[in-house]
Amino acid sequence: MYRVLIHHKNEYGEEPEVVVDVPGVMTILGAYSDYCSGYALMCTNDQGLRLAISRRQDGTVKVYNHTIQDRKKFQLVGLKCKADDKWISTVKAIFLALQHDGIVLPGMDISITGRTAHSDYDTLSAAVAAGFLIGFNELFNLRLGLNDMLRIAHASNAYSNGSCKLRDLLTLFIIKKKELVLFDLENYSYRTMENPFDNDQITSYILDCGIPKNILYEEERKVFQKTRETMEALRKIVPKGMRLRDISMREVRYRKGGISEECMRYVNFTISESHRALKAWDALMNKDRTHFCKLLMEQQDGISEDLEVTCPEVEWLIKRNSENPHIYASSLIAMGLSGHILVVGGNDLLSHYRDRMEEYEHIFDFHASLRHFSPTGGVRILHDDEDSIG
Repeated sequence: MYRVLIHHKNEYGEEPEVVVDVPGVMTILGAYSDYCSGYALMCTNDQGLRLAISRRQDGTVKVYNHTIQDRKKFQLVGLKCKADDKWISTVKAIFLALQHDGIVLPGMDISITGRTAHSDYDTLSAAVAAGFLIGFNELFNLRLGLNDMLRIAHASNAYSNGSCKLRDLLTLFIIKKKELVLFDLENYSYRTMENPFDNDQITSYILDCGIPKNILYEEERKVFQKTRETMEALRKIVPKGMRLRDISMREVRYRKGGISEECMRYVNFTISESHRALKAWDALMNKDRTHFCKLLMEQQDGISEDLEVTCPEVEWLIKRNSENPHIYASSLIAMGLSGHILVVGGNDLLSHYRDRMEEYEHIFDFHASLRHFSPTGGVRILHDDEDSIG
């Protein structure tokens, strides 16, 4: 919490009244499962946001995004989201959704720090919505329950033209420290389990490739868009009542109509990934490390071969991981930041990986980092005696 306090005081000359910790949302398996109402295996991580908030005596909202070194301000009267607002529209949208709900707020001074400030728009939207709603609820005693906050956060999409996903919001609000959650995206029911990774057999790590955002981001965005369009087209030609997540590829090929072979690969990945998420949950519940790692390796094969979302840096690291006897499996994961790989390996992996990262940096001139990973909890208010970065 120390940094966000310092940034806020330096910017506005006073301590914040509320500081909120918003963890990063991470999808291990099921990033595309929305398109077939399938399954998604998710958790949170420490690469999130810190929000510091204090009240003003006027109707102005000032926002200092320290991570990207940008300052914005707007008036609460006559507030609108504009086409060129970029990241600030995620903040405006929450104020507009609250106003629409009849909640009148004063002006504020706000500071933002954290890696999620660099993430894709959907991830940032969910983080901002969850963080501000928890913070405002505390600061102004709004007495909003979980359903109220989910409804208001989802309503904010109408103002920013964003895609604040319900599953991301639910993950931020309901998950506890060291938990994984499995969502059934048909009805948003969910199950949780305590982190199965940290034991004498298996440990998880996050490998950050250190690549610039634009290397994979545009490619990922286009594939997501084309997959969504393809699955919507497929839904119109399959028999009524048939679940897309349960359909076989034989049935898809029989009914594919004008769907191209490229898009058929997207269909195959989307349906297969949903199945993998459910199977991975069962494997983790049964403490079956071998099966879980097999599914994770299949996921990476699908990302590379079906989606063709890759780059030389990622391919090099994945290849080196497959050659390392201390690594059991690795795959790209979705956490709003491109080029992050979940690595499952032995407890002593860090001591064996340093040479590989030095070699990677020498070849590609990007700095990779490997850190031990343990799921964090949900969005929460931070207090003065807590030791939290920000």
